[in-house]
Amino acid sequence: MNITHIVILFLLILLVCLDLLTSASRSAYRSVTRARLLQYHEDQEKQVSRMLDILKKLTRALASLHLFQAFTRFLIAGGVLYLLFWGRVDVPIYWFIGVLLVTALLLATFEWYVSSWAAYNAEKWALGTVWFTRLLLLILAPFVSIALAVIQESPDMREGPGTVEEEVKTLVDAGQQGGELEQEERKMIYSIFQLGDTLTREIMVPRIDMLALDVKTSMSESVDVFNSSGFSRVPVYDGTIDNILGVLYAKDLLKAWREENHERKNIRSLLRKAYFVPEAKKVDDLLTELQSRHVHLAIVIDEYGGVAGLVTLEDIIEEIFGEIQDEYDEEEQPYLVLDNGDYIFQGKVDLDDFNEVMNCDLSKEEADTVSGFIYRSLGHVPSAGESVRANGLLLIVEQVSNRRIKKVRAQRIPIEREEDVDR
Repeated sequence: MNITHIVILFLLILLVCLDLLTSASRSAYRSVTRARLLQYHEDQEKQVSRMLDILKKLTRALASLHLFQAFTRFLIAGGVLYLLFWGRVDVPIYWFIGVLLVTALLLATFEWYVSSWAAYNAEKWALGTVWFTRLLLLILAPFVSIALAVIQESPDMREGPGTVEEEVKTLVDAGQQGGELEQEERKMIYSIFQLGDTLTREIMVPRIDMLALDVKTSMSESVDVFNSSGFSRVPVYDGTIDNILGVLYAKDLLKAWREENHERKNIRSLLRKAYFVPEAKKVDDLLTELQSRHVHLAIVIDEYGGVAGLVTLEDIIEEIFGEIQDEYDEEEQPYLVLDNGDYIFQGKVDLDDFNEVMNCDLSKEEADTVSGFIYRSLGHVPSAGESVRANGLLLIVEQVSNRRIKKVRAQRIPIEREEDVDR
């Protein structure tokens, strides 16, 4: 091995280091957020300012890194080929190829590790390499312009760091820590983002609790139903609730009620078209559709086309702001805490809320409510007094009405008692 070989090997090592630096920088820039930059690096104003400038033109920055990495890998390949075929290295060819393959595997693993570390410490890495990226942006500017014009901005070079949701949440957390936001305001903002992860069936009024009118109901009886319920819209069915004909609005009914000979009319002529949605629809999409269609109520259908329940605009708003009580609502506490430390839950309480109150982790894979969890666990319709043990809790059915679990008692099981029960 002569001096030329040593120089080439040194250059190859340098190029590999630059390649790793480029990969890590790309990974960091895709994960960095403006909010975290401002929050955690206030003492590096100059570096932060330069990094924010790069984020404004992130597509060009990523393109510069892509081009530079392609160039370094081209040089690495050229150096290896030179040593392999023209460098006259005094080692067997098979030994050289074996070492090359092992080295490539190690480098790929190391590149993955470095890129993962850079993504995890995105802001720290981005601020440390801002000089490198600024230099590439300056040197490769004309080549980047040509490349972007040709590829017309690939998805891998998207504009904008991180996700909007992550940035907003970071700002909200910082605002709460600084005293600018209250806990309830933070919870409200987080609830907005959770709409995209919530299914319609999780917030709907279940079929068994639906108030609906038979199409044969007289106008006077319909008026009585509206007066007693306080609702402004009620679904109307023919024969069975799975056959929804439409939705009756209170204002349409009252307008017809004031007309002469109103008893000769039937409510069928007053119905408005019902809007149907699948129970698996995401709540944020549902909200958008309700707004675009200017409707406040939708009929929820299951996978077989049957009516599973109904959902209103108020149900969605309550997911954000919490329970809203009006003059017609009877306030019903989702749970009560007894003097002995036991909890009495309504059977319809959502499992997420139950888990939050009881600090446990009951699975929502097969059920959405406390009563649903008990049904799934027992495999039959329970009687009052039957119980289920899960997550260090004893769930006792307190009240059953028409095969429906109305109330559930939740007790924490001490470790000693749990062992006795297992025996």
